[in-house]
Amino acid sequence: MRRNPTRSLAVAATVLAVVAVGLWSSPVRATVTTATTPSAAPRAAAPPAASLGSTSDTAAGSCWEIKQRRPDAPSGAYWLLTPAMAEPARFYCDQTTDGGGWVLVAKGRNAWTSDYDGRDAGAALLTPDFAGGADVHQLSSTAVDQLLNGGRVDALPDGVRLRRATSMNGSAWQEARFKLANRDRWVWSFDAGHPLSSYTIDGVTRSGGRSNAFGTDSSFRWVDTTDRKVTGWNYGFGYGANVAGSSADNAYLYSPTNSGNALPFTLVYLRPQISSTTGFSTIPDTGTAPIRQPSEASSLADALTWGVTGLASPVTWEGDVEVQAFTQSGNRMYVGGNFRYVTADDGTQYQQSYLAAFDVNTGEWIPSFRPVLDQQVRTLATLPDGRVVAGGIFTKANGQPATGIVALDPSTGATSPDWSLQIENRVTGGTVAVRALKVVGQNLYIGGSFTHLKGTFQSTATYMRNLARVDVQHAAVATGWNPELNGTVVDVASSADATGDLSQVYAAGYFTQAKGGVPARRAAAVLTSGSGDLASPAWTPKWSSSNDYQQAIAATPGRIWVGGSEHSLFQFSPTTFARQATTIFDPKGDVQAIGANGDVLYAGCHCNSNSFTGAVTWPLDSTPWSEADTVHWVGAFSTVTGQRVPGFTPAMKLRLGAGIWAITADSNGRMWMGGDIETASSTRSAKDPSGGFARYSPRDVTPPERPGQLRVVDQTGGQVTLAWGASSDPSGVHYQVLRDDRPIAATKATTITLPYDGPARYFVRAADGAGNVSASTLALPVAAKSEVVAADASWRWWYQTSAPPSTWAQTGFDDTAWRTGRAVLGWGTASVVTGIDSFATTAERPLTAYFRRAIDLGTSAEFQTLTSLQLTGVANDGAAVYVNGVEVARKRLPTGTLTQGTYATSAPREAAATADPIVVDVPLGLLHAGANVIAVETHLNYRATPDLTFELRALATHSG
Repeated sequence: MRRNPTRSLAVAATVLAVVAVGLWSSPVRATVTTATTPSAAPRAAAPPAASLGSTSDTAAGSCWEIKQRRPDAPSGAYWLLTPAMAEPARFYCDQTTDGGGWVLVAKGRNAWTSDYDGRDAGAALLTPDFAGGADVHQLSSTAVDQLLNGGRVDALPDGVRLRRATSMNGSAWQEARFKLANRDRWVWSFDAGHPLSSYTIDGVTRSGGRSNAFGTDSSFRWVDTTDRKVTGWNYGFGYGANVAGSSADNAYLYSPTNSGNALPFTLVYLRPQISSTTGFSTIPDTGTAPIRQPSEASSLADALTWGVTGLASPVTWEGDVEVQAFTQSGNRMYVGGNFRYVTADDGTQYQQSYLAAFDVNTGEWIPSFRPVLDQQVRTLATLPDGRVVAGGIFTKANGQPATGIVALDPSTGATSPDWSLQIENRVTGGTVAVRALKVVGQNLYIGGSFTHLKGTFQSTATYMRNLARVDVQHAAVATGWNPELNGTVVDVASSADATGDLSQVYAAGYFTQAKGGVPARRAAAVLTSGSGDLASPAWTPKWSSSNDYQQAIAATPGRIWVGGSEHSLFQFSPTTFARQATTIFDPKGDVQAIGANGDVLYAGCHCNSNSFTGAVTWPLDSTPWSEADTVHWVGAFSTVTGQRVPGFTPAMKLRLGAGIWAITADSNGRMWMGGDIETASSTRSAKDPSGGFARYSPRDVTPPERPGQLRVVDQTGGQVTLAWGASSDPSGVHYQVLRDDRPIAATKATTITLPYDGPARYFVRAADGAGNVSASTLALPVAAKSEVVAADASWRWWYQTSAPPSTWAQTGFDDTAWRTGRAVLGWGTASVVTGIDSFATTAERPLTAYFRRAIDLGTSAEFQTLTSLQLTGVANDGAAVYVNGVEVARKRLPTGTLTQGTYATSAPREAAATADPIVVDVPLGLLHAGANVIAVETHLNYRATPDLTFELRALATHSG
């Protein structure tokens, strides 16, 4: 049976006013899948057209469906729900333009963002009005994808619609549309130049074009989505150079210099054609499974109180930045680079150059670790016994010679006396530089620029060019193993992370061949056994440019990741070395650091624009790319699929824009990222001082606990009130109520009143502030109930000094001589409708009053569908209830035979008695078709009691 949506009664009062998809405006990025499961069970029928979309219970699939069902529907806010959404939400629908059916997904003038999470998607998007200034509101990309029900953006029949102001005061408007040629999920990175299949501006249609700039003139028939100097580096949907704007807050056309290329106030609409009657699946009786957010780092940095600042050595190349390396030992994170000071939040500086330690949990500086180095630290590693090895371009450590490498006590920074390694570079004019350290088992692999090494107990140096191996205990050089790479090695990784074995090490850098002249262009897989030959089959990568040095390499299960110049991050098979996937960062973006944590890999670069998945060359050529996503200095990638994880978009301000040069995960799952960072958007502020490095905690991926027992607390023919046990979460919770095949409401309370007009199964689940959703409760079947006896029904009553005959509760008893009155019956409270106390003094009052009412349970056929009869009454002071002469319940009365002289065991006032009613489910065997009798006797606890009240309600439940 289809519920009657016209009975939307109290939902609006009890359901929170959800104003945007994404669980209460937070930028949730759950994978777009239906929240319910197995067999398809389309909604039997959509709500009546007059109420479609008017409440969360009657949510439409799209603005288009509302307009199709109700052609006279006005523009305004409506409730929408697609199978991809976790709960219904309200959106603004334009029901006027070009047949209506448009949903508003963004609006604003200047200060748009290209970030995946959008911006400030709250109640402001429920109207198309302009609030003035840089007032921008954009749904998250996930929210838009959910409105499309996971459908492709390039499949939208009407493309993307822009409604742009053409006058300063907003009195004139323009319509523009564009269709994307190859776009699966939604993004806001229109500045990336997504290919268009066509566009229409002011009725003029053209084929082709790119989303970053398209049109037919340099005035109003032009759309430019790039941030430029002329717009104050603001991003929007700009006009051509001949359209002037104003910097005034109330101007609908914006220009920071009151000149051309104005950014107009723009409304962005889409017209997905989603129906509320299809796509939903029946929820099993066991309920829904939890929904977890992707396990990436938060885009907001942790609020740290310490950092590193200043340059200790002159800059000779782009990587000479403040932070270039991390390693963790115990509960400390060691930070290396080219910094001069450790700096507190208040600006206090402490001289501690090149290498410092911080508490991995609190971020506090640890001043007891005070090594003294004379030049930069480029790389760090932790030995199995906890000692910290630093590599770089220094020549002294703690006043003693240490050419490029030193092992340090992790507590004090003192040089380890029994771990000594001398490194030389005997190439003419060569200098020693250690650029990479990697512990693999009991070996330490060293990459850099050098030719010879001599360990603690060795008398002569061993030739081992640019990639070396020593044992972790005493730095004994592995003689006989020498890949002999002919250029600097910048980074090293292990096959243990890709294939689970230790048979190979991977190197990346400036080299072009290995020993014997074997080609190894910028990347090599070297066997750890034997003499260090290259692995087979040959790894012959083709890079993005002839300027192809590589600066970072990492291994994850089934993948080798290599990043470097020009602007590339390529993935390779660890077994065949075939290229698996490619990404190019453009217009800038050499990859300089890679670090993985679980299923997510982070690539740091000097990139602050877009990444292009599938692109293979730089500059970008005609090779089709599949995705373009915004990137701010570091991008996240799935180690499972290899694809961008577009939601990680940290905001940083860099000193030079040199980018991120070091990335590592700590034991708490937090990502430490370092470079020339000055500020980072953090949990504390949008521009939090972040000397040299920032730390990013993992997103909350833990759903709240399942809510407690779901139950019915009240039900009438037109509504049902549900209640459940509370759940909790540090980020706060609200509850999603589901019925049969879909969510229908949300509330922060643990009770809700909903429209009801037929049998249904209900579920409740908890959603936290991060967008995780708990498993739901088990199904609560709620059958149809009819009110057999209303709370204010009329009753036959007897309240005399003499008791009625002993058969007074039987069905055949003649009660025509009894008085009749409507509930509430009694005395002493304002709720009493029928007074029954006619005695001169309280001493004359009888202890017991008697009440009877006949009910009709229908024909034999109707009676066969009866599944329950529930009685709820007030026992004030005490009461016993009979059905067809058989006692079914008593409350606040003694055991044994009851007489007119029996006292109640306590004397609650009306409020207390009402809060603790007598509730009984009548055994069906006591009932029969046709007339049945309910009889109640109430007893006083003492004759002078200030009040007596009686009322009783009966609800019958029928199947079908």
